[in-house]
Amino acid sequence: MKSAVWGSGAIGGVVGAGMAAGSENVLLVDVVPQHVDTMNDRGLLIKSAAGEQLVPVRAALPEQVSGAFDLVFLAVKSQFTDAALDAILPHLTPESAVVSLQNGVNEPQIARRIGPDRTIGCLVDFSADYHAPGTILRGRAGNLFIGELDGRMSPRLEEVRRLLALSTRTHACANVMGYVWAKMCKGTIDITPALVDADAGEVRGNKATYPVRVELIRETIRVAEAEGVRVEAFDHFDPAPFADSSPGGFAAACAVVEAMARAAAVNNLKVRTGYWRDIVVRKRKTEIDYITGEIVRRGERLGIPTPVNRLQLRMIEEIEAGRRPMRWENLEELMAVMA
Repeated sequence: MKSAVWGSGAIGGVVGAGMAAGSENVLLVDVVPQHVDTMNDRGLLIKSAAGEQLVPVRAALPEQVSGAFDLVFLAVKSQFTDAALDAILPHLTPESAVVSLQNGVNEPQIARRIGPDRTIGCLVDFSADYHAPGTILRGRAGNLFIGELDGRMSPRLEEVRRLLALSTRTHACANVMGYVWAKMCKGTIDITPALVDADAGEVRGNKATYPVRVELIRETIRVAEAEGVRVEAFDHFDPAPFADSSPGGFAAACAVVEAMARAAAVNNLKVRTGYWRDIVVRKRKTEIDYITGEIVRRGERLGIPTPVNRLQLRMIEEIEAGRRPMRWENLEELMAVMA
């Protein structure tokens, strides 16, 4: 099996290193020349709570890639999906498949380009950061949930599961879009810490903001259900309490939010979210338009109100543009729109 990891930063780097360490035939592709050069010259360094692992890998820029691949693991930011697919298409055969290791609902976009029968979906539930050329910080171990878009448990899916399991626990599932939308629910509250210039754990642990996070998830679940998607439970996330509008349902939903916050802190070396790092460290736009923006746009089309997600989207866009500071008052503003 010949594979490529397209986008070998945080998530792709961890997955690619796992395959390379397992002696699989894998090429790590990235657009950053210094990252590619360092990986080829020295190897890819994965730092985690368990220590450091330097893995010899093969790496290339997109224009240096030749030949065809059986599997391509797509791990670029959502805003670069189409550009990456433009480069990937010449390296696919009619039997090749693309596995989306991305945030957002990218599977339909990929399927439109290459066909649903060649598209495999995934929920990525582990954390990592690109820290420097050739160096990835792995935060939390987590899980991967993968699936064919038609729900089949195919031999190809089992091979994908085997390869991904070389880096983290991986589960094949029949309702992969239910897991993708579960990650969208989690994504809405992963964005919230970037509203404040503070450690993510401090923001997640602020119980005064639990109602905001409950409503962000509730809006997302309503949109998913209107799309005909049954949102799945994973790790410490359970969608059921968020569908219950009673006081008991709210209390149960807050308990889920608290459990997710506690789980995010266990053996996690990441003290700031990827959204915060994109804005403050990497000086680039976040993926919020492909997560919260997608929720808001689909809500508009389906007649589902999403006022809290809409305001959080506007706040992050203003922070990205330098028109709004990161501060605790942003969370108070979100609370106010709920009232």
